[in-house]
Amino acid sequence: MDLQFVTLDVFSSTRLQGNPLAVVSVPAALKSKLSQATKQKIAQEFNLSETVFLHEAADQTALERHADIFTVEREITFGGHPTVGTAFFLVKHLQAPVETLVIKAGPIGLFLQDDNQIRAKIPHNVHLHAKTLADVVGSADYPGFSPVPQIRDAELRAPVFSVVKGMTFVLVKLPSLDLLGQVSVLGRLDFDGLPRPLLDEEWRDSFVCRYYYVDMGEEGGQRCLRTRMVELGFEDPATGSAASALGSYLTLMEEKKGTKFKLTQGVEMGRRSDISVETATKTNNGVELVDLWLGGTAVVIMKGSLTVDV
Repeated sequence: MDLQFVTLDVFSSTRLQGNPLAVVSVPAALKSKLSQATKQKIAQEFNLSETVFLHEAADQTALERHADIFTVEREITFGGHPTVGTAFFLVKHLQAPVETLVIKAGPIGLFLQDDNQIRAKIPHNVHLHAKTLADVVGSADYPGFSPVPQIRDAELRAPVFSVVKGMTFVLVKLPSLDLLGQVSVLGRLDFDGLPRPLLDEEWRDSFVCRYYYVDMGEEGGQRCLRTRMVELGFEDPATGSAASALGSYLTLMEEKKGTKFKLTQGVEMGRRSDISVETATKTNNGVELVDLWLGGTAVVIMKGSLTVDV
């Protein structure tokens, strides 16, 4: 079986910046032949933070496309840079008349703006978990935390927040860019092996990682944040799902109103990524998140084909 693929750098218009993504096109006739195990092996072969399997429609004029998102370890329900990168490939590169990308988390409305920015309406089911890491590990000496005391304390106390079922982030606020720069890529916290469950019941089948951020204040009507995602033994240049979670959390817990966020990630590893998040709210016995938008651009890097045995 031969499958066409492209790679893109997402959340940047500059090649070799942003977050790399592989998009593998799956013809409609081959969908049933490409097993879950084979998709996982292909994702491991690319060895990127995510690989997307984009299912071609039998009718090329269809306004909807379906996609599966894989890390090197598992399939996930939602990924921000896979969503933006796949949308850019479809709408801008292929010029397909696609209005909706359907992933496991639900349908995502897609809009191409005049500046080549993709604006994606993200399905959400936000949830703040009752426990923090301090509640479940029992000791500050538990392996996997930062050796820097101020960072470790922030990791232990950080809120745990899901943007949808299956995608959860420990939102670690740090007071300075100096401390953000001291976050290490070497430590890996085994969330599946914690002494007690971290996530609330019915939310435990989830990808979990730490997302670090520094609040940089407001500029041009946007709340600006510098971020890093360091987990799984590597650093992610851009994490749109985590950015969506952080924007949702700050909207509900601090802003109490719809807010525009500008997040800059990947600076420390030399792959700057620019992510936009916008929220809309309503008041109904408290602040409720109504709409969640994720924005960014991308650029195609490679095109090719891969051969797999089925």
